[in-house]
Amino acid sequence: GGLREENAFAQGGLREENAFAQGGLREENAFAQGGLREENTLAQGGLREENTLAQGGIEDEGLKTRRYITLRNTRKANPEKCLNLRDIFGELQLPKCSLVTLSACETGLTTSTAMTDEYIGLPSAFLYAGSMNVVSSLWAVDDFATAILMIRFYQELPKADSVAIALNAAQKWMRGVSRELFEVWVGLLKLDEKCMETVQEWLSYSSKDKPPFKDPEYWAAFCATGY
Repeated sequence: GGLREENAFAQGGLREENAFAQGGLREENAFAQGGLREENTLAQGGLREENTLAQGGIEDEGLKTRRYITLRNTRKANPEKCLNLRDIFGELQLPKCSLVTLSACETGLTTSTAMTDEYIGLPSAFLYAGSMNVVSSLWAVDDFATAILMIRFYQELPKADSVAIALNAAQKWMRGVSRELFEVWVGLLKLDEKCMETVQEWLSYSSKDKPPFKDPEYWAAFCATGY
């Protein structure tokens, strides 16, 4: 009529050995290295209530429970299908890859909760897999500013001598571009109406007295690792 107490489901969660019960994923999981924002349940150290594991029960359909994480946009990510460090080191081969860009939050860190001298993280994993360069971030980044930085970075990339130089050029542009020049640049991108509304909304919250992306928080998180 039920599961024994020794069973983690009967305890309303997973055992401590399970990384979810520890408030996050193990270090070998790419999400733990990617440092998702606090709005994401991973960063909060738990699963949403609609997950049967978090409820400590089994779904009506029987013993086959589904294990998933609900993201900010309500999509569900299955941890068992996510690319992790073990997969990258053990199986992924990128012999002809010149660049891997990890534009999410804290993708250049080995842990998002403590300072460490551990060097094995997503950048080193992709370099080991064969990529020549990896662009990653060192803290939680602003979604809008990161999108702009990435667009400018890929515009700079074809004419730069290296990935690091292209990233540096994009960051310098972000730091110094005026509101007027930014609006002209955005206009040349031919964005759709919804994207332009997002641009105008973001600009409405920024000061008109200084460049909109002058603060280092908008561009300084990203670094290039590689050859």
